[in-house]
Amino acid sequence: MISSEYYHRVIYADTDAMGVMYYANYLKVYEAARGDLMRKIGFSFSDMGAKGIICPAINVNIEYHKFAKFDQEVKIISTIKELPIVKLEFEQAMYDAKNVLINKAIVRLGFVDEQRAKAVRCPAWILKLFSDKF
Repeated sequence: MISSEYYHRVIYADTDAMGVMYYANYLKVYEAARGDLMRKIGFSFSDMGAKGIICPAINVNIEYHKFAKFDQEVKIISTIKELPIVKLEFEQAMYDAKNVLINKAIVRLGFVDEQRAKAVRCPAWILKLFSDKF
């Protein structure tokens, strides 16, 4: 299992007219947290793209419990529980300063050969990065 913490302060542009984070913007914050976790283990989505493999989202499930509000700092915990054989699955949860759950998400990414636009298994060099961490 690989896990990482990421912090985000809700900026005005994240919010809607009610001063709470707009529902779709949670996904942007989760994306930043996933990228941060991957960089911490020595992986870069841009390096992968340069090698012709992209990782689009193939499924997202998000469950809202509370609202994040303007200027609030939130903590995101991102976890990978399985080696990415055909998909890369993240369990993510966002908490307020009192460690109360705001929302949680499961995000599944696929591996695609960009040139052929075809789904592929996880490349061996990526799998090795993960295998070394489990």
